[in-house]
Amino acid sequence: MHRLVIALAGLGLITAPAAPAEQAVRFETTTVEPEAVDRIRTAPGTIEARNRARLSAEVSGTVQGLPFDVGDTVDSGAVLVRLDDADLKARMEVAQASLAAAEARLQEARQSFQRTKNLYEQDSASEQQMDQATAALDQAEARRSQAQAEIRKLEIRLAKTTIRAPFDGVVVAKHIDSGELAQPGTPLISVLDSARLRLMARVQESRIPDLMGDGPATIHVPALDRRFDAKRITIVPQGDEQTHTFQVRLRLPQAAPASAGMFGRAEFHLGTFQSLMVPERAIVRRSEITGVYVVADGRVSFRLVELGEAKPQGREVLAGLEAGERIALEPEQALRHLKERQVASQTPSESAH
Repeated sequence: MHRLVIALAGLGLITAPAAPAEQAVRFETTTVEPEAVDRIRTAPGTIEARNRARLSAEVSGTVQGLPFDVGDTVDSGAVLVRLDDADLKARMEVAQASLAAAEARLQEARQSFQRTKNLYEQDSASEQQMDQATAALDQAEARRSQAQAEIRKLEIRLAKTTIRAPFDGVVVAKHIDSGELAQPGTPLISVLDSARLRLMARVQESRIPDLMGDGPATIHVPALDRRFDAKRITIVPQGDEQTHTFQVRLRLPQAAPASAGMFGRAEFHLGTFQSLMVPERAIVRRSEITGVYVVADGRVSFRLVELGEAKPQGREVLAGLEAGERIALEPEQALRHLKERQVASQTPSESAH
């Protein structure tokens, strides 16, 4: 029998014999009382950049320059990729020569038209000659317009051989190397704005009505062990027909020290409620058992408890404790106290044997 008592005492799951009520325990305790607790709903998500661009080639050409590498910071307008433009420049020279010839022909046609017009007004030129001069002028103007259009087209194509950063950001991927041939649609480089981030989370449709109010929200980033106030909450109105979830976007503060791709958790604050709370330091976890040491009338006992979600104040108590009860804040000291009392209570019996 003595061995059984000692074994149970080792687990700290039995109650020490009564001690005088005025005897104080030698460890810190606290009284469990109802507290105002934030009602929070959470949703897991992933941090992503609000601005991200995967730039592709719009014209064909060999890659001549990739001045930035992955991880480099770039300013808006910086040249990210440069394609070979020798062929387009040669075609531009031909087009400019054609434009010069068209303008010369147009000048000649205008002069011929003016002479014919003057003669026609003096009845020295026939109507057929006038029609021919007019047609020649129209053709010359059309040829010049065609040459100008060709130059504008080549200017646009030449501009597309230089790919620039659309915003301030960071290079996150290179999809091609120098010397490779890029065709229209070929991915070249990806950049994102690391200073403007948001958390993308999915929320069950049953929780959406709770989020429609003006309650605040925070973004918890476990990898950084930090929380950020969400600057803006957007609920995408179109839900997923398969999972019946809605996408919720929470904007992080400007230049928050997080990175795209990190895991985050959205925490929606929906008001407060009264609940018993126990500090984390008071909780004892042994395999599947969770409990606390209760101190009452000079006695220490181990009490099984059912706990809820973690809060800044500690863990919510769902069952096992009542308001006004005292618990130990130093479980190891409480267990040592319990064992000492148990040994002391057994000493007279063992002496009698």
